[in-house]
Amino acid sequence: MSSRGVIIIGGGIGGLCAAIALRQAGLEVAVYERAEVYRPLGAGLSLWSNAMRAFEALGLAQKVAGAGASWRETVMHRWDGKVLSRLSVETLCREVGQPTVGLLRAELQQVLLRELGPGVVHLGAACTGFHVEGDGVRVTFADGQEVRGDCLVGADGLRSVVRQQLFPEVRPRYGGRTSWRGVVNVASEVIPEGSQFELYGPGARFGICHLGRNPEGTWRMYWFLLAPAPEGGQDAEGGHQEAVLSHVRGWMEPVESLVSATPESNILRTDIHYLEPLPRWGEGPVTLLGDSAHAMVTDMAQGACQAIEDALVLAKLLREDSDRVRALRAYEARRRPRTAHVSELSLRAGSIRYLRNPVALWGRDLLMQALPPSVALNQLRRVVGYDFLGV
Repeated sequence: MSSRGVIIIGGGIGGLCAAIALRQAGLEVAVYERAEVYRPLGAGLSLWSNAMRAFEALGLAQKVAGAGASWRETVMHRWDGKVLSRLSVETLCREVGQPTVGLLRAELQQVLLRELGPGVVHLGAACTGFHVEGDGVRVTFADGQEVRGDCLVGADGLRSVVRQQLFPEVRPRYGGRTSWRGVVNVASEVIPEGSQFELYGPGARFGICHLGRNPEGTWRMYWFLLAPAPEGGQDAEGGHQEAVLSHVRGWMEPVESLVSATPESNILRTDIHYLEPLPRWGEGPVTLLGDSAHAMVTDMAQGACQAIEDALVLAKLLREDSDRVRALRAYEARRRPRTAHVSELSLRAGSIRYLRNPVALWGRDLLMQALPPSVALNQLRRVVGYDFLGV
């Protein structure tokens, strides 16, 4: 049985960032990912300035920003094109000292994998459980492999095997809506470069942002639709595009044209789930990170950002304290209030975005037009400008 320092279960964004941060902190680390290969699939990802600040600390901010496109303004519209509000995120970017970047999740993974180099990430390794033994932990896998380490980090997502063993009573909750996400190459920029568009209609929210230019000069665009739907619902085979169009027909351009131009294979459908804040994240030499600890609804676009923050704080505290168990508890004490707060803000933001009642919609739109942008900016500042390493 091989022995490792820090064992990370899950090779997603949070797990890979944790591996990089831990190695930079001087710790031995190994990542075990159940997937056989990293596939060049997946949706776009929003990295707010707090996540980019973490990448700056890792020395990766330029590489990450170069893999996508930054935006300076979010423009919110009614479904028919009427502008409800404009939010200048450039102000926050200047304050934090980092841009807000949109990029493909798969391309971010490649940046992180190149930084780690070979031999750190082990694919096709499906964790089945762990056993605390003495001052360490033994991890078992579906193929019979066993690995021992000083501590274990469960970064294995919403359906975490590590969390399930720690807290078998915990179940993800359905957020009440489904997301459809697509990536498409277009000849023109469609929306102004540096802008992100959001559109609000009865019971639905649609977003559009740039992911940068392709080598041949076309624009890569990411769009998403969020709408209430029964949990576990499925589109007909080959019917993702038609399902999206059924929600957005008649909406302002370029909504329909973007969806119609997106190949069916480039559209993903995923139910939105979240976790109620956990009373604790671990015990002994075991802890959680990212969605396995605090999966949240997508309405603040902070899920990946919070996982990246987790990674930096975990590495910092493990570097500063040779008592691994004490360092893990300190990490959890630092991160649990922060992630619970962001998760609650995300739920609140979603509570007014999917209204159907015409009177409620009218009131919501009126409020968005009347509310000074500074109010939304101040709320966002408390999330994006938070000094997660210095507190």
